[in-house]
This record gives sequence, structure tokens and C-alpha cells, in this order.
Amino acid sequence: MMLGCFAGFVIDADKLLLMAGSFSFAVATLLVLHRFRLSTKTKVGIIYSHLIFLFFPFVVLTTDVACGIACMSCASNLGNLVALALPTTLLFSTVAGFFIIPGFYMFFSKKAEIRNIHVLRFVKAQSARMKIRAPRIYVVDNANPIAFSFRSFRSMVFLSAGLTEMLSKKEIEAVILHELGHIKHKASVLTMSVSILRFFSPLSLLTRFHHDSNEEEIFADKFAIKAQKTGKYIRSAKMKIDEFEYHKKLLGT
Repeated sequence: MMLGCFAGFVIDADKLLLMAGSFSFAVATLLVLHRFRLSTKTKVGIIYSHLIFLFFPFVVLTTDVACGIACMSCASNLGNLVALALPTTLLFSTVAGFFIIPGFYMFFSKKAEIRNIHVLRFVKAQSARMKIRAPRIYVVDNANPIAFSFRSFRSMVFLSAGLTEMLSKKEIEAVILHELGHIKHKASVLTMSVSILRFFSPLSLLTRFHHDSNEEEIFADKFAIKAQKTGKYIRSAKMKIDEFEYHKKLLGT
């Protein structure tokens, strides 16, 4: 009986056509990303559409196998199979986007939430001025001077211990403003989405899709300069970081 259930997947042309069509759409979404100049919101939407189309054939396959093992009607009914596979695909894509990559930094990196009253008040005041929800600020146990941010259900800004030790108070504020600019502009959403695309989709390597962040970095710098009414601190912060990287290369570490 179980062999009869499994035979349906091999000979059912409709299922194979469904999977092939989904895979074709996955390729088409990457071609759109590669060839057209799109807004940040559109890029993010296309990236997640690509993941949905890419995951769908594999979910169809595993769902069909499960239906075959149980000899359920979905093994022979395409409509029932899609009704089971599609919600699973959407759920997996959502989990990948909002939890897996941010969760990696949240749970697998050595970090501590900043308790400095001045920093917390500064972030709260600037976020209120920008009309965004104040992000959580974390210090990551890393000697290299780095800063990055994520925007999902709750935005997060990560500053390395090396960065906080290297920069002055005003320079740290400039870096935080830079990251708040990314969050306000939703640039961090696209950056995270591109990371997810490269992590989950081998096809992304074939299209040579590269996200040019130069424009976003310039915007974030201008945002910090406008907020502080001077470019002195963001420039000096970047200069210190560049000097650190230069000496690091000289030492070969």
C-alpha cells in the first residue's frame, strides 16, 4: 500500500510542473533584482518572493512524501498538496527573515545590553525626534571597531567593545545616529534581506546580485551630521576605525 502511495509523485506530471514553475519564478525574481534599479521596499519584497518560490518545490516534495507515508489524499490531490505546502513555505520564509539572522546575533554572540543612562536617554530622545521606536543597544564582545543594526519586530543596534573603547562620547553618539539613520531609512532591512538571500539561496551567486551600500552609508552619515550639526565627530570616528584597520593589516592579524 505504501509503495502505491509513493508512486504518485514519480508519475504525476502536474506536481513536477508545479515545482518547475515555482523554480522558474525563483530564477526570474533574481533576474529582476540584477537588471532593474528598484526601491528598497521593492527589493525586499522581491527577495522574500524569491525565497518563497525557491523553498516551495522542496516543501512540496517533503509534504508529498509525508502524505505518501500516511497514504493521505494529498498524495493524489494537487489542490490538497498545495493547501498544505504553501502555508508551510510562507511560515519558513517569515521565520528566516525575522528570526534566523537576527537570532544568530541575539543568541550566539557574546553581548550585553547597554545600561549606560546617558546612551539610553540619547537613543530614546533621538528616536522620539525621528518618530521611530527606540532600538535596543547592545555591546558585542569584539575587539574590532564595528557597528551594525537590524530592523525587524524590535530594532537593534550592535556596537563592539573595541568601538566603545576607541571612540569618544560624541563619536559614539555619531555612530549611533548613523545606525539610527539606517533604521529610519529601512536600509538595515535590505541589508539583512540580502544576507538572508546569500545564506539560503545558492542561486544568488549565479546572478551576481550585489547590493551597493555606498548611497545608504552617505545618507546615514548626512543624517548624523544633520543631527549633530557638525561632521566633525562622524569623520573622526571613521578616521579612527580606518587607522585601526590599516595597522591591523600591517601587523597581518
